[in-house]
Amino acid sequence: MICSKTVVVATHRRSGTHWTIDALRNNSPDVSETFLTLERASSHHDAPMPLPEFRGQLKTLEGRVLVKVHDLPAATFWKRDEERTFALSVLRDSPVIYVHRDGRDVMVSLYYYMKSFDEDVEKQSFSDFIRSESKLDGVDSGMSRPAYWAHHARLWLQQPNLLLVSYEALEKDYESSVREMAAFLGISARRSLRTIDLPGKSGKPSLVGRALWKLGLRQQRLSSAVQPRRGSSGDWRNHFNNDDLAFFMAEAGEQMRRLGYLKK
Repeated sequence: MICSKTVVVATHRRSGTHWTIDALRNNSPDVSETFLTLERASSHHDAPMPLPEFRGQLKTLEGRVLVKVHDLPAATFWKRDEERTFALSVLRDSPVIYVHRDGRDVMVSLYYYMKSFDEDVEKQSFSDFIRSESKLDGVDSGMSRPAYWAHHARLWLQQPNLLLVSYEALEKDYESSVREMAAFLGISARRSLRTIDLPGKSGKPSLVGRALWKLGLRQQRLSSAVQPRRGSSGDWRNHFNNDDLAFFMAEAGEQMRRLGYLKK
């Protein structure tokens, strides 16, 4: 059993970050309702939180505090020495839940997500998008998007005190996945687990969610995820042509096999 005030939830973007966070904070009384984003402890984040405030939140929040991060374990996102030292201490001293997803589905989800705010990506075809350089962490990676996805997973999987959880397992066996995470963290889980009502296209609770809430069968609580698009596992088949798939496998096939997405 691993004990720490903080719990790091690490993922490549569009891999189930908020699904994991919501599953834990809504199904264990030992987990704080409020979660933090570690990148906000950097002064060059789009919405920075001053380091004293971030530290204060960690100190005053009750229960285990979930801290999400998309950066690499070496904390390359933080430029100032004090901020980077702090980020590294959180990553070093906390148990880590790393959530992975089929990299092909990640590419599809990331494409539509970035199209919603990036003018350059909006003009790109999906084929061009996966071949372009990944710059998601504020630096020139020198890697294609599939190569960076593989690099991200490879580095995180080398870390100690880590539990590996797949997006697909959350999708297929939510209860077992939640209870596995609770056991890893040494926290209690509700006897009857709560699912999270995902918003519809309007951003409001779904009709089913509202009906269950009115009947007293579910709390009216939405996912905290950004939802410009609702995808599903295996959706990559509707977007990859043969050349795209060959390129992806050349860049990330080894990591796909290690994570069990391809037959060895």
